[in-house]
Amino acid sequence: MYVVVVGCGGIGARFAYSQVAAGHEVAMIDTDELRIEKVNASMGDIAMLGDATVADTLIDAGISRADAFVTTTGDDATNLAACQLAKFGFNVEKVISLVNESADAQLFTIGGVDTVLSRTDIILANLAGTLLDHPMAELMRINDRNEKLVTMKVPQNARSVGNQIRNLPLPYGVIIPLIISRVGTPFVPSEDTVIIGGEVIIASCPHESLDELSYTLTGQSFFIIAY
Repeated sequence: MYVVVVGCGGIGARFAYSQVAAGHEVAMIDTDELRIEKVNASMGDIAMLGDATVADTLIDAGISRADAFVTTTGDDATNLAACQLAKFGFNVEKVISLVNESADAQLFTIGGVDTVLSRTDIILANLAGTLLDHPMAELMRINDRNEKLVTMKVPQNARSVGNQIRNLPLPYGVIIPLIISRVGTPFVPSEDTVIIGGEVIIASCPHESLDELSYTLTGQSFFIIAY
């Protein structure tokens, strides 16, 4: 898999490291030379200086062969513009972005971003799941469709543990764009990814299939936590 990551900050660098460690090829883009130097010193020559909202920069990063495009900067306007350029200018199949302000999330989904992850909502969802001792929490509704973006922590003894994603009886329409490892490192899974207890899974799922998804991955019936 070839992944282009925008932003060499803490989240972007950790995500890139997880992909490199998993054997994937990664290219990073940032406008900060010091961040680029730090990334290249620790992971090899994978980061380049440039503006990800400019087509020539994405071309230099090899966007034409990218399987996934991920934006992690602290500026939502930059993230959205870069995602739209990748999605509609270069037809990247999987476009993912972190959103710094929860109020901007809807703009990203309307703008064609496949998966939108709000920093605030992820933190709140994890807190809610911890306090209520239930693995599934809602992050957001996806556009006007009857779909939800949810997060769930996989129990150590769940029946999904040890199975590849391709072998799980996931409901129709479910997409798993991101998994956060037990040590807090996010990565883009493939069909060959093996589910590990303690991981946090981010998934898009039709509302009517949430119960089935929850049971398949966590062994518990559906009980959504929304805010």
